[in-house]
Amino acid sequence: LGEVVKFLVYSARRRDPAGDRHEAYFVGTNDVAGVCDLRFQAQAPDVLHGLGITRVHRWLSMSHLKSAALRSAGIAIVEHVALPEFMIPAQTHVEIQAKRAAGYFTGVGAGSLSRVK
Repeated sequence: LGEVVKFLVYSARRRDPAGDRHEAYFVGTNDVAGVCDLRFQAQAPDVLHGLGITRVHRWLSMSHLKSAALRSAGIAIVEHVALPEFMIPAQTHVEIQAKRAAGYFTGVGAGSLSRVK
């Protein structure tokens, strides 16, 4: 979305009279930017293909869209690693909760590993 738009989105979330809530996370982004997420995850495999990578042994990403893009492009993901809770800064918990509610990858528990086909 770009740094200026991110700044506007985060500022709007902080000023929301109802507070910064995970239920409104993507709505707020859409209100400011006109989209919930502008990243083209289908392009994610391009760099890996350019490097000749066809298999990722440990993948750390919450984005289910990015993981699906890799698999669709023929890149195998052996282990999808969940982001450990202790690595999530306190100020990002609303964003992480929103992403989990939207179907982003969370694994089977904090810091656990999950096998993905």
